[in-house]
Amino acid sequence: MVDRTTRRLASTFAIAALVIGCGARTALRLRDGAVDVDAGLDASLIELDVSTSDAHVIDCRDDPTRCEDHDVCTTDACTDGTCAHVAISCDDGDACTDDACDGAAGCTHAPHDCDDHDVCTTNVCTPTLGCESAPVLCDDGDPCTANLCDPTLGCTFPPIDCHGCADGVRDGFRDLARYGGIAACAGGFQVMGLSHVSAPTCARGAGNDGTNPDGVGCSATDLCAPGWHVCLSESDVAAHSPDGCMGASDAAPSSFFATRQTGPGCGVCATGTDPGCGPNDCRAGCAQTDQTTNDIFGCGSLGDRPDAASCGVLDRFSNNLCSALAAPWRCDADPAGLRESDFVVKPGSDHGGVLCCTD
Repeated sequence: MVDRTTRRLASTFAIAALVIGCGARTALRLRDGAVDVDAGLDASLIELDVSTSDAHVIDCRDDPTRCEDHDVCTTDACTDGTCAHVAISCDDGDACTDDACDGAAGCTHAPHDCDDHDVCTTNVCTPTLGCESAPVLCDDGDPCTANLCDPTLGCTFPPIDCHGCADGVRDGFRDLARYGGIAACAGGFQVMGLSHVSAPTCARGAGNDGTNPDGVGCSATDLCAPGWHVCLSESDVAAHSPDGCMGASDAAPSSFFATRQTGPGCGVCATGTDPGCGPNDCRAGCAQTDQTTNDIFGCGSLGDRPDAASCGVLDRFSNNLCSALAAPWRCDADPAGLRESDFVVKPGSDHGGVLCCTD
């Protein structure tokens, strides 16, 4: 490879030779610095004007320190005569720090701010996952207040209808102090079914003390007030009542208050864990599934006694085709008598209704 100094010297000698060969008279810079315009060219008098800087051009291969940029945030290297400055990595492998590099101080690892400025969440940071938020638990233990969280105010507990029934009147479990989380609500519903949770279909306008006592256009859900639901199971009733079905004793005679609890037939409640049961297995240990919608279970003074071992606190059930219940309870849309909880309706206000539990 011919470097710049060699090329420049060669070019200068070529020009000098050309001038001398032509016998031209021109201005030349002599050794003493004077300029003789008319002097004839004499190779011995020629002083080549080659600057010192050009004669000694160097790159980073000659002097690697030329690549030093005095920045601790880069690594400096010489590659084929060219300086390269590569940013260093300050990653400390911790998702809870913000990694940066200061030109004077080097790598910094400031704690990462996980605050989402929402008082309804708790914010934590783990080194592997980074920021995580979880909702604040607002629960004052009072069934007569709603447990809410306002993003500005935090937990709030506004009062709610503690009666539990859509028409505002309890028909059983009347002792609010004892039964704050469960209510027996009488009235009709004509949208069939209890086995599945359903949305209100008549704006919670059902109830024997309301304007629609027969439940026209209403589902069982419409018998419960907002913030309440038809009790889902034996365990749901047990969780909301300190003494099971005892609170139904103050209801009108011959009343049955249903839950969404179902079974595999023969008065057995599906309160177990076995998902393989059918609608006519008649054995304990079954899980409550779409295949175990036989019979209706609840509390009251109307109906037959269910299997005590599997049904826990629940003390009444419908028996085949609701034969143990009085009209207006009807389950005859299921001629096989294996899916009463899917087909039950109650087009009238007498003889009870449903049990409602707080959400």
